[in-house]
Amino acid sequence: MRPPVLPLWALLALALGTLALLTGTFRPPAGSPGRLGSIPAGVARSPLGSTSPSEAPVADATHGATEPPGAPGEAGDVGGAPAPPYQAQSPLREPGLVPPLAPVRVPRPVVPPGPRRIGIQAGHWQTEQVPDELRRLEHATGASGGGVMEGQVNLDVARRVAAILRSHGHDVDVLPTTVPPSYLADVFLSLHADGSADPGMRGYKAAHGSRRGPYEGQLVQAVIEEYGRATGLPVDPVVSRNMRGYYAFSWSRFKSSVAPHTPAAILEMGFLSNAADRRLLVGDPDGVATGVANGVLRFLEEVPAGAPFAEDIVVPPFIPFRPAPSSP
Repeated sequence: MRPPVLPLWALLALALGTLALLTGTFRPPAGSPGRLGSIPAGVARSPLGSTSPSEAPVADATHGATEPPGAPGEAGDVGGAPAPPYQAQSPLREPGLVPPLAPVRVPRPVVPPGPRRIGIQAGHWQTEQVPDELRRLEHATGASGGGVMEGQVNLDVARRVAAILRSHGHDVDVLPTTVPPSYLADVFLSLHADGSADPGMRGYKAAHGSRRGPYEGQLVQAVIEEYGRATGLPVDPVVSRNMRGYYAFSWSRFKSSVAPHTPAAILEMGFLSNAADRRLLVGDPDGVATGVANGVLRFLEEVPAGAPFAEDIVVPPFIPFRPAPSSP
């Protein structure tokens, strides 16, 4: 059977329709779906299909292609992954929708006269009581080795450090995982112990966040030198991004963090997974505490009272951390 032959008028109509689609002049009838890309530039489609600029869905201000600065990971052993240092940008991550958020000037605090205040954080202590913004840490118990849990070691050493510092006339707070919002002190030092699948890994290390001024670098140097002198442990040169991005430093992301004017650092005191380090941490906690306290005391001697609080500083705007929605 011979195939049917279309009349000339049908062929002409088909050709014109094809040409209209190729050139973009075709307009679908009302109620039919439009072409891709037909939404005007700068207007995002709402989840219900409307196209209002004021109702454009906002991209998560804390999650994108990378983890945000200060994502709530315990340094080195819990697995939070902080992003590169803060850069002023729109939290929408879509250029042209809103102007960039301006940095915020934080005026110098009014510090009452009296003893200098020190915050010693016992890492992984009371993690079951964290607020929602730190919920990822709720069941983070830290490193372990030889039947010893990190939280126990951290708290024991922190209390001994506090006793030494108080004997020098200083006010000391032993802090749990949840830091008081905008905690203001002359020094904040978070104590942790490391762990590794390689039992040969050993040593201690300290770090501070990507922040400002010379004081935190000075704090880290004092702690590293005095702790090493007191304990004899080797320095572990591998400082993780999690240490530098520790949540307690990230005052632009978390309420449970130190104030911008507070010099802050974190110390990994040794590897619980290493037999030699563990013998020191468990068998000589007074020696360990002496090394920590000596580092803090040296810093306080080198930095005059009120020096970190003497000037206004400029910080990133506060953007609350929101965890990424879990996939179904």
